[in-house]
Amino acid sequence: MRRGQAITALAALALSLTACGSTQTPPGGEAAPGGLRAKPADLNGHNNYFIANTEQMGWFVIDAEGLPMYRYDKDVPKPSKSNCEGECAKAWKPVLADKTPMATGVDPISMGVLTRPDGTKQLTIQGWPQYTYAEDKVAGDMKGQAKGGVWWVTAPNGAKITGGKAQNNSNNGTSSGTPSTSPSSGTAQTPQSAAPPAAPGY
Repeated sequence: MRRGQAITALAALALSLTACGSTQTPPGGEAAPGGLRAKPADLNGHNNYFIANTEQMGWFVIDAEGLPMYRYDKDVPKPSKSNCEGECAKAWKPVLADKTPMATGVDPISMGVLTRPDGTKQLTIQGWPQYTYAEDKVAGDMKGQAKGGVWWVTAPNGAKITGGKAQNNSNNGTSSGTPSTSPSSGTAQTPQSAAPPAAPGY
């Protein structure tokens, strides 16, 4: 009789432990299948940028607000130097890089940081300082494109997007292979939802 009671007690204890183990979750959230819990990436230590695509422009770089980035023909890429100061910098806001830059779709080797005369850090891509335009208010705006014939939306490889092709400011005038035309209406799409051409392979 006592032996049977002991077996029953052990079985109940095992069942109780099994039940506890199946409902226990790690601190901070639900357990993932298999008992593991994924930890979200900490992006607080980075300035995050992305790429977008439209039929008119092809792929181009945007900031975290979805606004397009521009480069300025009068800047210098090697060594990186901004020639947009004072009133110019009020209309063409330097893209800040006070934290480590991280851009989905842009080769990280091509990204750099320029220290401006006022001490602020500005993002560069292939040496070219990057800006947003004050009149672009929401994602999809591109009012600065071709402004004054010197401001151009930036392609993911750092090239400027002009009249149908993304081009570097080089003497040979070779194109980067990123197709585009002059912008018209249309909302930028993220690479996940955009149609061909394929996203850059970074």
